[in-house]
Amino acid sequence: MRRLRILHGPVEPAGVAGALVSGLRRRGHDAELVLMVPAPFGMEYDRLASGYRARAVEGIRAPLRHDVLHFHFNVTFAEYLDAMWARVAGRPTMIMHLHGDDCRRRSVTFAHHPARARVYDASTRNERLTARRLWLAGRLCAAAIVGDLELLENVRPYFRAVYVVPLPLRIDVLPDAGAPSTPPGDPGATDAAGGPVIFHAPSHPEVKGTPMITAALEQVAAHRPIRPRLVTGVPRTEVTAEIVAADIVIDQMNSETSGIFALEGMALGKPVLCEYRREMLGSFARDTPLVRVTPDTLARVIEELCADPARRAAIGRDGYRFVREVHDADRVAAAVEQIYAHAATRPRGVWEVTDREFRQLERGA
Repeated sequence: MRRLRILHGPVEPAGVAGALVSGLRRRGHDAELVLMVPAPFGMEYDRLASGYRARAVEGIRAPLRHDVLHFHFNVTFAEYLDAMWARVAGRPTMIMHLHGDDCRRRSVTFAHHPARARVYDASTRNERLTARRLWLAGRLCAAAIVGDLELLENVRPYFRAVYVVPLPLRIDVLPDAGAPSTPPGDPGATDAAGGPVIFHAPSHPEVKGTPMITAALEQVAAHRPIRPRLVTGVPRTEVTAEIVAADIVIDQMNSETSGIFALEGMALGKPVLCEYRREMLGSFARDTPLVRVTPDTLARVIEELCADPARRAAIGRDGYRFVREVHDADRVAAAVEQIYAHAATRPRGVWEVTDREFRQLERGA
């Protein structure tokens, strides 16, 4: 494939944009990440377009300087005026990458996703603005990208083409990238030093089910020694260090799918617990070793894993392998590279895309 000039921005959702930029660069493309505000938690980016004037200038120049504009989180640099300008100019290919609360709709959530519906109204939402942006994106962008089938249900009515791809993770920057000196998932001697370390790092405690998780940990602590660890709002490097020191990682409750934090835990060889529905995952993720829990089973599963270091180690090894085979940023970048070429033909339908497969799920009308 020819070398492309690719712009990602203007938001960095959980490191996804940066991971794709990194993978695309390693595939020989001229990719950059430009943000409206600094990335949270110390995540890397290339430069800022901060303030209205800088964002407007970026929006005017970007279509003339790039072959692909890959927007994230249902926004552009100039509230879709830049996308309108790019559409009038007839270039470049524009993609809208949607990640969660940027596209979830109340009607879909309450009808089909009961776990997510529990906390749908806990976040500040503007349904009218979300729908307006989806409507504009669907008419101006060639396609949307989502990471799972829950999000597909929310965005499908707005776009001619939607691609379901794995979430990307930069494994190369994690502590055990390469050849770890000890087997991933090895419980070590932590049980003898006061019980297993159980780690949870919510970005939004109420939405992520932190009260439910805390209650389950208190229930387990009544029967056996454990060392709960909860942090929030700290740099990503600190979160990574906490995962490395943990025996069990809890991602989130109130969820239909998992996120980047769960992938980081698995990539570091830890058993990760999460409330999710396997049927909402793309087929590439159906074999995930992510440990499924519900509000009714959370405490019991925690207690079972605390009592079984060998099982923890086995799950950790499976997760370590799974993330490298499915979610490595280089692999996902190879899939996205295919999407750029395909979306440029302005197709209609839904496809599931990995570095190994380009499969149509639904034909366009």
